[in-house]
Amino acid sequence: MCGLAGLIHRDGAADIGREMTRMLQSLRHRGPDSTGYALYGEGGGDALVMRVKFAEQADLAAGFGIHRDIRERKAEMRRRLQEREVEILSEEDATEYACRLRFKRPADLKGAIDYLEDIDNVEILSMGRALELVKDLGDAETVDARYGL
Repeated sequence: MCGLAGLIHRDGAADIGREMTRMLQSLRHRGPDSTGYALYGEGGGDALVMRVKFAEQADLAAGFGIHRDIRERKAEMRRRLQEREVEILSEEDATEYACRLRFKRPADLKGAIDYLEDIDNVEILSMGRALELVKDLGDAETVDARYGL
């Protein structure tokens, strides 16, 4: 069963990650499912942030070939972005099976995104200037630890 929690701090810094994790953990009794966070940051000019998933967390237990598959999917993603003349500003692994990219907005953004999503088992989780979505299987503490939120 779904549940939502949210925080807005108008008067300065707070430990939002800890507060959100506690709020989401209080919903855990509703049953095993997934947990997600919407992270708002400051937009940075024409730079976009994209979160991409190359496999499911459960796939990691399926065998040794999954790590090779993930590397190949990442390489294909980079090749297709380069082919579409997308300038990658930074890339970091979020987990063993997902990454976060910052890149300059290309002239044909929709074409570049459609081309990426055509790669088997590649899923764009979020893309934008100031909003990132982090969603995965498990409760809030598991997802928080996995993504370092």
